[in-house]
Formats: sequence, C-alpha cells, structure tokens
Amino acid sequence: MSNSDIGDFYFGISNKKIYICFFEKGKNEYLNKVTFDIPDDLVNDLNFKIISDLLKVNIRKIEKKLGLFLNCGNISIQSKSNQSIKFSIKNIFDEKIIEKRVVTNLIQSEIQKFFNNDKKLFIAHIIINKYVIDDKVYNFLPTNIKFRKIILEIEFICLDKNLINKIKGLFNECKINLNKIVSYEYAKKFLDDSNDETMCLSAHKVLNGANQSEVYLQEEKSKKSNIFDTIFNFFD
Repeated sequence: MSNSDIGDFYFGISNKKIYICFFEKGKNEYLNKVTFDIPDDLVNDLNFKIISDLLKVNIRKIEKKLGLFLNCGNISIQSKSNQSIKFSIKNIFDEKIIEKRVVTNLIQSEIQKFFNNDKKLFIAHIIINKYVIDDKVYNFLPTNIKFRKIILEIEFICLDKNLINKIKGLFNECKINLNKIVSYEYAKKFLDDSNDETMCLSAHKVLNGANQSEVYLQEEKSKKSNIFDTIFNFFD
C-alpha cells in the first residue's frame, strides 16, 4: 500500500517558517505535524544549504512519527508576490452544443499566451468566475444547450516564478516531488474563521474542491508535453 492510499503530506512555507502536516485520507484535520524556523529568510540564496539540511531533518522526524516514507506532497506558499489577474475570453462559433472541450480549449489558449508574454509569474490557480453564453449569465457551465457566442470571465492567481523555482530546488534537493502548489493568500479565504497557523488546512480544503469554479493545473512532466497537458480534473 502506498502512502497516497493512506493520506497526503502538505507543506506550509512562509519567509520565516516551514510546516509539514499529514492528513489521513478522508479526514479534514491533520494527524501530525512538525514545525521549524527558517534562518534569516527564504529568498536569501546563502541560506539554501542550511534550510535544506533543516528540511531533511524534519522530514525524517515526521517519517519516524508516522512510520511512513515522505517522497511527495502539496505545498501552500505565503508570499507578498501573490496577485490576481482578471480578464475575459470571447469567442463566436457556428451554432453547436456546449461541452467541456470548448471551454478547455479557450483556457488552454489563454494560458499559452500568458506563458509567452509573462516570464516572471507562475499560475497557481485558475478560476472561472462567470460564463456568459449568448448574453445569458451562468455561474457554472450549463449542459445540453446550443450556443453561438461565449464569454468567460477568468481569474489567474499568480506567484513570483523565481520564488517558485527556488522552492522547487529546495525540495528537489531533499528528493521531494511537489504535486500541487497553492497560494495561501487565496486559499485562506475558504477556511472561514478557523485558525490556520500551518497554512496546510486551507490548502487541503482548496485541493479538495472548496471552490467549484477552480480549474486545476498540472505541471508538464517531459519536454514532449505541451500546454494541453496542463489542465486536468476539469469540472470533475
């Protein structure tokens, strides 16, 4: 039985602390956690080796507590670089039945344009705030209707790409694969008034469908992958 059959590891990372939490499958509270301080700050390259060594020690600590091997997890990042970019996509078709693939293709095209035009930002979250189909507004994608014109109101939640690359490098050094990256500033809005010191509770809630309007991204895994591999679990 793999660890993913038992539960999931989550990391919460700010400029001063790192948290590691483990959530049993089907549970909304973490079973165990470890916490440690980061010397100086995360973005200081001189601290890379120190933080890497601390991360390895604390990974071994939670592995020993749980009797599980930690080789992958999801991560919530608290950063001042968090920003929201809102825009609309419009297209006109010959009359056809609306389907998920129509929306997927429109979003994929916008992601590609974004990657081509902005080299400094990383897209952490994609939200479809509104569908306007033949001038009628929907909060969710309708089914089994014919249409000609569609407008999508989209929101990208972004983080600094240089910061993401540094964090990925840190976890690669510890042989940890990061599955999904969450912006804490975005995720904390879905936790109501609950305390989320670890930043993991809100990330766990978001990645378990707190916002039904969110489309999830998956990182390209090989040079042969293209932009059409980056969207998954679309409206599942």
